[in-house]
Amino acid sequence: MKYGEVKTEKLYFTSAEAAELVGVSIKVLHSWEKKFPDLKPKKNKAGKRVYNKIDIETAKQIGVGAIPRNSVAPPPEKKLKNTTKIADKDVLLKIRNDLLKNLKRIKRD
Repeated sequence: MKYGEVKTEKLYFTSAEAAELVGVSIKVLHSWEKKFPDLKPKKNKAGKRVYNKIDIETAKQIGVGAIPRNSVAPPPEKKLKNTTKIADKDVLLKIRNDLLKNLKRIKRD
């Protein structure tokens, strides 16, 4: 470092910068704030979210599934959506298993 240079380390990141560091879209990052109580970025004077290094690390852990969702029950309409997702998952798993069976059968023939 040259004389007179000041090496600074960034303390806060915008939503776009944080999303890029975590590897998700801004929309996903903002949705996680509602689902995960550990992710609570501060807001600057303009009302924009600012993420610190701890927020970035928390978001990275959420991204890999290391932090479980909060235990607050979702509103009733969200329960219906979750039930539908589970049913859809079961249907997709059945289709996948059927396709794998057919693939094995084709390879044998």
